[in-house]
Amino acid sequence: MRWRTNLWALSLATFIGNIAFTMTNPFLPVFLQELGLHENLSIWSGYIISLNFLTYALMAPVWGALADRYGKRVMLVRSGFGIAFTYVLMGFATNHWQLLILRGCNGLLSGFIPASIMLIASNTPEEKMGYALGIINTFIAIGAIMGPFVGGCLVQYLGMRKVMFVAAGFLCIASSLGVFRTTEKVVKQKGKITLFNDMRAILKNRQLVTYFFCMVMLYMSNFAIQPTLPLLIGELTSTNTELITGIIFSMVGVSLAIGSPLICKIKKVSYIYIMFGALLFCSGLSIVQGFTRSIVLLGVERFLYGFGNAAINVSGNVLIVQCVDEEMRGRVFGTLNGFTAIGAVTGPLMGGFMGEHFGNSSSFHGSAVLFLLASYAVWTIRKQRVQKVSACAASVSNT
Repeated sequence: MRWRTNLWALSLATFIGNIAFTMTNPFLPVFLQELGLHENLSIWSGYIISLNFLTYALMAPVWGALADRYGKRVMLVRSGFGIAFTYVLMGFATNHWQLLILRGCNGLLSGFIPASIMLIASNTPEEKMGYALGIINTFIAIGAIMGPFVGGCLVQYLGMRKVMFVAAGFLCIASSLGVFRTTEKVVKQKGKITLFNDMRAILKNRQLVTYFFCMVMLYMSNFAIQPTLPLLIGELTSTNTELITGIIFSMVGVSLAIGSPLICKIKKVSYIYIMFGALLFCSGLSIVQGFTRSIVLLGVERFLYGFGNAAINVSGNVLIVQCVDEEMRGRVFGTLNGFTAIGAVTGPLMGGFMGEHFGNSSSFHGSAVLFLLASYAVWTIRKQRVQKVSACAASVSNT
């Protein structure tokens, strides 16, 4: 039953860790203003968010390979304490260039939450996989709820510098849970591990490539609005802007927390159809959000949007796990994290550019197009997936 102990320890760790991660990101434009930058805020916010994920994208496959060789637990602890140190340094930044460089260093060390998910996926019985991934995604989502809200309150009373130190403390607590409350069964690798061989194996699997594409589009869509959403909220309300920004960002996390375990209980619908429907749902809601001019209505729409995100996250993770052998899961998720980080790099750049040239609402419409592209990709492989499942079922019934 060690997998249950791991599950709850890592769920708590990712909850605390995600508070630390999400309590600062929504307020980067505010921090840039504190550092003396008053022009091109949306573009600089996009640069800072994107560089963080660009450096993460470069290192994620490396961390994934090392995780399969030395264990996911080691990678979790490395990332947690390493990122905590970068947050301390960011608290001492004196200009936007220093913040940019430190965010890049932060990305090089990232991988705390992906390492936790990999550890769960590699040490949980197959029949409990959906349940376990749903639980940890719920705690991740609750952390995403609390982070912007806690950050909004603390920024208003402490300022961004002290909030950076608080985030570092949270990450040290989360990392300590990984050190003292988890165990791991490291699967012995067969043959030589190389990034080239892993990429070749992944690219040969059309279903896996499609799921990768969908997860990249999800990240790109979500991060496209990060540079502009705080500015859009500032257009819609002029009182308690930081607090309201935190609440609006948290709404997605609320519905993610509610929706993730509910998705795992759906037994009569294939995960691939859940993903397809969720992608269309998010696309439609993104279009609507772009035209919304009420702060209350925007909050409601962000809440509903989170349910679609929950369905995409849970179904995507389960479908990817089903596509690969246990010994390769760490490398596959590491590669996935690298690709999704690319989406998180290009998303803020796209959103910042669109916000600067077409208005802050335009990034929502760009997100809608990305979700449509992902839904089309899923639709093209649905028959292949159904045929494979039917063949497996027939094989089982004949034995």
